[in-house]
Amino acid sequence: MRNSPIIRTALLLASILAFSGLMAQGSVKDQVVAAIGTGNSAALAKHMVANVDMTLPSASDYYSKAQAEQILRKFFEENPAKGLSIVHEGANRGGDSYYIGNLATAKGDFRVTFFLKKTGELYQVKQLRMEAGRADR
Repeated sequence: MRNSPIIRTALLLASILAFSGLMAQGSVKDQVVAAIGTGNSAALAKHMVANVDMTLPSASDYYSKAQAEQILRKFFEENPAKGLSIVHEGANRGGDSYYIGNLATAKGDFRVTFFLKKTGELYQVKQLRMEAGRADR
């Protein structure tokens, strides 16, 4: 059987949908990287799940978006961000994407890890860690 127009159309649509899903995830990742790299806690909070697992040198727990934004605002006030560079990325067995990077701040470097989870059609940060003194070089 030859490739019918219906089969070709179905394959094209499937490819477009898969690619658009990757683009959406990449876009969110880029926005999260930009928010962390510039110390923009409000922009970062927009991409979080309702209750995010967050670990910073001064706090570690599950926080609502509003609480997480306040804690991050204080962190960035004390550690003005100079940029975030991603050094590794991948996916865990559950299908969540993870990113590991180095955050340069005015007071030293931090190792940053965040996980993006797909909820509905959105990719959101479900976990964020910033650990002092563990920057990979």
